[in-house]
Amino acid sequence: IARELQDATPEQISFTILPGWRMEEIAASISTSGLNITPDAFLEAARTTHRNLDHLPASATTEGFLFPYSYILSRDRTADELAAEFLRNFSLHLTENIRGGFANQGLDIYQAVTLASIVQREAVEVSEQPQIASVFFNRLEAGMKLDTDPTVQYALGYNTIQGTWWTNPLSAEDL
Repeated sequence: IARELQDATPEQISFTILPGWRMEEIAASISTSGLNITPDAFLEAARTTHRNLDHLPASATTEGFLFPYSYILSRDRTADELAAEFLRNFSLHLTENIRGGFANQGLDIYQAVTLASIVQREAVEVSEQPQIASVFFNRLEAGMKLDTDPTVQYALGYNTIQGTWWTNPLSAEDL
């Protein structure tokens, strides 16, 4: 009884996903969040929880769909519940207006989120994003490759020398 009365551990924690984080970055931050979920358990859940979402192909990952936000969560959440919460929040923000905008560009939701993620990572300033998106649309329409650093950085994965998922600068060999 005394131990329980002295335990000041809050029942809920605050957990923030920053815009542009990869699934692995989200998973790594879980270990210091106060949740009793391992990074591996979260990654497994994030890769398998989305089977019933209409905007994700069955073969797709949830990369880019784990909504950046500051969440207030109970400590007893399971990995599946956590991944489902992040995906549910994305779906709540996916308005008909946004869906219509994607459709007007000839993109399904998965394509639009993928392209938006690349644009977001490419831009230094938010104000640059529309121009970068326009360049990418023109390249795609012309049947060209995007030729953009974020796609290479994503493919390279974790850089053990730099200690980051986002190698910078990229070498000629990387490109």
